[in-house]
Amino acid sequence: MTEDAATNSTSMTRFWIGAGLVAALLLAVVPILSHPHLPLIDLPNHIARHYIAANPGTALDAYYSYAFAAKGNSAGDLLWLAGGRFLFDAHSFSSILMALYAANFVLASLVLGRVFHGRWTPWPLATVLVVYNTPFFWGFQNFLVTVPLALYALAAWIWFESVRPWLRALVFMPVGVALYQLHILGFVVLMVGVFGREVHRLILSGADWPRYLLTHSVAALPFLVPLGVTLSTMLTAAPNAYGDNTRYGTLSERIDMLTSPVAAVSVDAPMGLVGTGVLAILAIGAALLTLRRTSGPRLVLAPNAVGPIIALAVLCLAVPVVLDGVALVQIRFPFVVVAVAIAGTHWRGTEPNHAVAIALIFGALAVGRSATVQNYAESHSADVADLASVLAPLPTGARLLPVRMTPVFQPSTDWHLQAHAVPFSQAFVPTLFRGAHALKVNPNWLHLTAAQGMSIPARYVLGADPVPSERVQGFWPDGIASYTHLLALDPLPHELIGGNLRLLSSNGRFAVYTISDPP
Repeated sequence: MTEDAATNSTSMTRFWIGAGLVAALLLAVVPILSHPHLPLIDLPNHIARHYIAANPGTALDAYYSYAFAAKGNSAGDLLWLAGGRFLFDAHSFSSILMALYAANFVLASLVLGRVFHGRWTPWPLATVLVVYNTPFFWGFQNFLVTVPLALYALAAWIWFESVRPWLRALVFMPVGVALYQLHILGFVVLMVGVFGREVHRLILSGADWPRYLLTHSVAALPFLVPLGVTLSTMLTAAPNAYGDNTRYGTLSERIDMLTSPVAAVSVDAPMGLVGTGVLAILAIGAALLTLRRTSGPRLVLAPNAVGPIIALAVLCLAVPVVLDGVALVQIRFPFVVVAVAIAGTHWRGTEPNHAVAIALIFGALAVGRSATVQNYAESHSADVADLASVLAPLPTGARLLPVRMTPVFQPSTDWHLQAHAVPFSQAFVPTLFRGAHALKVNPNWLHLTAAQGMSIPARYVLGADPVPSERVQGFWPDGIASYTHLLALDPLPHELIGGNLRLLSSNGRFAVYTISDPP
């Protein structure tokens, strides 16, 4: 190939990578920003906390207090307090934060691929298929915002491998501390990825491994300080609001890990989202299986990606389901492993028709997932609009008891939907996150709260069915007597509506009732 032909080939490659990047970013971000409310389970609680943090001096002061403290779970709060509250309302800010995660995740995968292979390749753009993953649909906002930053940091760590170990340690000490404060599990992504790379380098050093280990041990310093803080906190701090238990999990909970890179959570998620998720994981798996081929179109693994991929995969297998009271830890890392595996591989032996076929298959899947998330967000936004209209007549400072007709817990977008009453009506809601976040409930009302609670089955609350031996969610010790209003998340049968409930407003499937003679 002549020099001019090589230059033209490089220019065309960069053009198609640039065009693919624009398309991937649009597919990742547009569904998030097109609608005011996202169908993410935990997100209403984060929105409520941000609203309380930015609006002191309201009726909410009787119930909540907010004082920022570094808790290793602070990415969203830091960005909100640093300037987000002056530019956006709490709902818009949360959507922008999730869009920032989505765009950054694709970009970080592309940058990581550049470092692994020493050149830009388009294949890392396939990570757009795992942007909408189980942690996303749970609304793990702080963790998700931190993950792309951890991938950037991993790329930087590998890029600067030729730098003296002590200098690299000095540079990365503030990086490690910053990631730790944004989210501990995001910091873990960087720490485990770096550990895998360094162990691999140690193995490759062969008989010279003692000298290598002695020379490079100083590189562990950026991770020892946060680890020391974590260990000290675990040994000395009081139990958090979620309990301090640790549990490895059942077989079914471990299996959930396998689908988490693409799976939605809610039982009412669109079938199109489920279907495109299955096809996406099959397509990615089929592509990665070509690593075993020795000829023809196949993926090739970059040598410097081996350690991080193996270490992160082992992390997925080893991490418990519940860690010091933090739940669903096992589903947080698999999508990261998929992203690093995609970034760490590139296609070889492909003719132009092969490249076109790969682009069409993965592009079509990306369009399908983006379209289904778009429809899902549109439907959910209409639902929240109904809820907002129902909450509009609620007096500020009201105490709202959320109930539902479904008797069995289902992890759906309704779980924390009542938290919207905080920004919409300045109402007390008993299920806001606290303890692991900077929000506190004033002592007089602490007995009415459950830090991870959801709405209660209405048949228990209104006396139609006997209450189980264990108090459901624990935030109605006196029945409805401590609340001023009842929020029904779906229609109540006429026989459940007693004389102590008076309809205040209703719209769609939602209704708010005034509780007569509240204390």
